[in-house]
Amino acid sequence: MTLVSVGTCSITASQAGNGSYAAATPVTQSFNVTQPSQTLTFTQPTAVAFGSGSVTLSATASSGLTVSFASTTTPICTVSGSTVTLVSVGTCSITASQAGNGSYAAATPVTQSFNVTQAAQTITFTQPGAVVYGSGAVTLTATGGSSGNVVSFASTTTPVCTVSGTTVTLVSAGTCSITGSQAGNGNYAAATPVTQSFNVTQAAQ
Repeated sequence: MTLVSVGTCSITASQAGNGSYAAATPVTQSFNVTQPSQTLTFTQPTAVAFGSGSVTLSATASSGLTVSFASTTTPICTVSGSTVTLVSVGTCSITASQAGNGSYAAATPVTQSFNVTQAAQTITFTQPGAVVYGSGAVTLTATGGSSGNVVSFASTTTPVCTVSGTTVTLVSAGTCSITGSQAGNGNYAAATPVTQSFNVTQAAQ
């Protein structure tokens, strides 16, 4: 006997008889064919840094039916198909489910969570060239990561030079050292400060 689908299966037994025996009265027996259960196997995503790109989910159902995904933490992450888009730093929780069909009961949903960590950001600080004292202000150039936070500057040699915004004012001859820093925010860690130095040479007279 082969089961074709869920439902009530009725089987009739009969015996046609022969020259010595009359045909037997047929007998019918019925039984239910119920939906089998199915289980989900959902691979645990690993921690990822914000801004590192999307995350691809992997899950299978023992029935072979397609598994669907939904985010239960949409302020942190969203899902489209099997692709997770990172929205902010935090714990991203994804629930995998399979609703079943005429042949299989719905699977018990499975939830997996992973951490979305702060992204690193790097400062690129252009090295100023040597300048002559009295030749005017020096303009600094630096860029940070994709956080959009502004790189700020500070002089560590104020007897030689001072800074306001991106403009260096020369105070005297010597070595001027400027440190660029970027504070970060909720999604980005603070950048490692970068220091550049340049010589302020004596002016001719």
